[in-house]
Amino acid sequence: MNGSQAGAWLSACCNQSAELPEPSEGVRAAQAAVLGVLSLLVLCGVLFLGGSLLLRAQGLVALLARELRLSHEAEPGSSSGGEDDL
Repeated sequence: MNGSQAGAWLSACCNQSAELPEPSEGVRAAQAAVLGVLSLLVLCGVLFLGGSLLLRAQGLVALLARELRLSHEAEPGSSSGGEDDL
């Protein structure tokens, strides 16, 4: 490739004008489809992570409630009934 061919190729390749070539309808449809699929994947990921965090929080709350209930049930039986423990 000589210098004039390289210059012609660069000007054609780089499109020296400020205007960008307009993408075809097929390319736009493919981009929209890919963007939609990626958006759905992100949404599913957020819902999955949020759901797992919610389940973990519910499990911790249930564990805490059980511990509190057991401690309240153990309190009346553990005291001797009087104020002599002071």
